[in-house]
Amino acid sequence: MFKDGKATYTNQFIPSPRYEIEKELGEEYFPTIGEYVGFLGLLKIMFAKQLVKEMMVDDKMALPPNTNVLMYNNKLYCLHEASLPMECRMHRNGRLEYIGHETFHSALDYPFTAHPIKDGHDLLFHSYTTDAEIINEHGVMKVGVFRPKRNAVEPYFVPTPDKSHISFAHCFAHTKSYIIIWDCSVHFQQDAILTGASFFSFNHKHTLKFGLVPKNATRHEDVIWIDSGEPGAILHPLHAWEEIQEEYVDSDKISSRTVIKLWTPLSQDFFMDVEKSSSFRMVEFTIDVQDQKVVHEVIDHSVNTEMSVMPPALPDEMRSGEFTSCPVFTRTPLSPTNDQSDRTVTRCTSTLSPADRFGYSAIFVDDGVFVGYAQWDLLNQCLAGTVRYRENEIGGEPVIIRDRIEDVVYVGSYVYNKDEDQSYFLLYNAKTGNSVCRLRMPQRVPQGIHGTFIPGEELESHFQYHEKNSMTFDRELWENLFRH
Repeated sequence: MFKDGKATYTNQFIPSPRYEIEKELGEEYFPTIGEYVGFLGLLKIMFAKQLVKEMMVDDKMALPPNTNVLMYNNKLYCLHEASLPMECRMHRNGRLEYIGHETFHSALDYPFTAHPIKDGHDLLFHSYTTDAEIINEHGVMKVGVFRPKRNAVEPYFVPTPDKSHISFAHCFAHTKSYIIIWDCSVHFQQDAILTGASFFSFNHKHTLKFGLVPKNATRHEDVIWIDSGEPGAILHPLHAWEEIQEEYVDSDKISSRTVIKLWTPLSQDFFMDVEKSSSFRMVEFTIDVQDQKVVHEVIDHSVNTEMSVMPPALPDEMRSGEFTSCPVFTRTPLSPTNDQSDRTVTRCTSTLSPADRFGYSAIFVDDGVFVGYAQWDLLNQCLAGTVRYRENEIGGEPVIIRDRIEDVVYVGSYVYNKDEDQSYFLLYNAKTGNSVCRLRMPQRVPQGIHGTFIPGEELESHFQYHEKNSMTFDRELWENLFRH
């Protein structure tokens, strides 16, 4: 935590029901994915649900919420994509307290993504599952929107009736009008348990498909599925937006079409194996909604990159001038088309915000460790620059911090120096790449792959939200005791 020019550091095990149960038992009780190997592993996976149900009312609360964190509506959630969101209270000293698992008033009947997206006041989410019972009842994937103004999840539905395979749908993206999901070439294979291979494997015969879910959709028939025609795997997309291409003749508009731009690291040789390193290149997908066609262009071949992140969005109340809720600017100038007369011109306008011009992703090398980060220029379609950590230092996913007052963006990461056996927290000015600070940590810190910067005003609002609720609870408890 940064406050008054000082930095403090705290850590603890996340106080999930799973952790507390095993702590009380004094031993590990719940099976882990590493145990599902061979015939014995097959038996464990067969009885895993029963073991969980003996200790918990809902098996969607069993897995450790260790993938990502989210601050939303004053609530801090710890996330795992095969579980329900677990709510924690953070105290002012950094201590975490378990509150409960979120169901949005019993609406959630399906696992919840580790990467939900705040869209104004709404929360977009999706998830997939490998649970046969859930698949039979619902499907392999579900998408939804929590709308706090209505205090309801709507819509919430399965976007495809296809149950023939389980695609590794770890993340999704969105634009002004669409939620973008995908059916990629990495599939869950339960029979791999007998050979000791990864549960997920790359199917080169299965092509990458994009599902465009209109934000007002209510059923799978509303979803537009478009086949890219090539195999591919997407883990953590960078950004997506819409472009409107219009043709004019003598100032009269004769046609208009919507094109979606999606920037993401793409792998076509993905291995879900710690002993193998996959190649990921940053690409720009162009998805033509009208013609239902997809093409992609590799932005840069020089860096292997993943763990993409954008700067936190500016709240609507803090946007001014060009930082409006949906700024529009001309990406390409007016110009004559090749197949029409000089009286015909084409204009391309984009919903890409100037505040979202630059994105960031981790750079990794052959052994899979992160050695720096890349800055991407989405407007000029290029690699804007790279920052490398010191020799023999390995880092984690870059965490993006935006100074909302000065609108300065910083890039932070924990790194581990192997020579010194010492961890550091590094902070860089995103625009210049210059080091802002290098903080020596009091102990070794796992560099991790997902982190979230929480602005001070959001953290203070979280503190006050729980302190107010605690005072209300204490007062009601005292009044009830006094009456008796």
